[in-house]
Amino acid sequence: MSKRHSILLVDDESINLAILEELLSCHYNILTAKSGEQAIRRANASRPPDLILLDIMMPGMDGYEVLRRLKADHATKEIPVIFITAMDNAANEANGLALGAVDYITKPFSPAVAQARVKTQLQLKESLESERVLNRRLSQLNDELAEKNSQLIETLKVREDLDRISRHDLKGPLASIIGVPEIILEDSNLTDEQRALLKIIENSGYLMLEMINNSLDLYKMETGSYQFHAEPLDLLPIVEKVVSDLGKPSSLKNIRIDIVADHAPPIDGAFQIMGEKMLCYPLFYNLILNAIEACCHGGDITLHLSRTAQFVVIRITNPGEVPHTIRDRFFEKYVTSGKKEGSGLGTYSAWLAAKTQGGWIDLDTGISHQTSVIVNLPYRNNIHHN
Repeated sequence: MSKRHSILLVDDESINLAILEELLSCHYNILTAKSGEQAIRRANASRPPDLILLDIMMPGMDGYEVLRRLKADHATKEIPVIFITAMDNAANEANGLALGAVDYITKPFSPAVAQARVKTQLQLKESLESERVLNRRLSQLNDELAEKNSQLIETLKVREDLDRISRHDLKGPLASIIGVPEIILEDSNLTDEQRALLKIIENSGYLMLEMINNSLDLYKMETGSYQFHAEPLDLLPIVEKVVSDLGKPSSLKNIRIDIVADHAPPIDGAFQIMGEKMLCYPLFYNLILNAIEACCHGGDITLHLSRTAQFVVIRITNPGEVPHTIRDRFFEKYVTSGKKEGSGLGTYSAWLAAKTQGGWIDLDTGISHQTSVIVNLPYRNNIHHN
């Protein structure tokens, strides 16, 4: 059931109050006041009226003064007021509207016009109240969201700080894991099997150290604190080395990886950039490994090297399609699909490494059942030093 609105009628003439009450009481709860002072008291009641119909010409406190006091009081300033006036004077009407009245009705008034204007103002009041409630709720939700975002950012910062400190602290024990086998290997009494086992421990230690260093570098690249030391670097042997090192996972799936260069035999320096090997090797390792994992058994992967006037371009193409749900976020952090052990950091770290060296990576899914990742790194002769 909808709320039954209350209306305060203010007029010093009893006949006028009776006419208005007869006209409106069938739809609204009616309150009456015969003076300005009484009107202000009624308006300040515990349950103030939803609308006030206020006569202008009254002895003592006239309607203008009543309106001034109502608008000056925080408790009553939002109550809409319709002036009732016998004055046919545009200046007086304008004065009432300037003081805050929402409308006016002239005497003698038409019942239909009076009812229509009352109904319109009450509907407007309801709309404004609904809008205020909605705005308050939206403001509350925005405040809650801002607080949750702040807490999330702080949580992520603490987690990243802990991860970074943990990675840094892991280097201490690794010194022993790497150093002790080296000392023991100096013993001439070791068997070949013992030496092989020690070498496995030593190599594993170095591999872990490289992983920790790469992880720390990833953090530095994210925060813009990575110190980039560029040097002339040929990408072709790096790509060949990555393909060789990934021989086992590719052979397990019977995948052939073809390296195709625009310059065959390659011209000296054709694919040379000013970059860092410690950034380029993991960049291509992650992208080619990702292509192997996405490739079906017995498929072929092609690495195409070319060069523009400004960039060396390496296109890594494999059969298969990137799911539509992650295409727009392919290079974002922690984005992965269909991998039980995937961290979602491989393509992200590759993207960061390319960006750090002044390049970028694109994803091309324009051909059905095929995916290409295109790495663009600045050609050596395009590097300008300050």
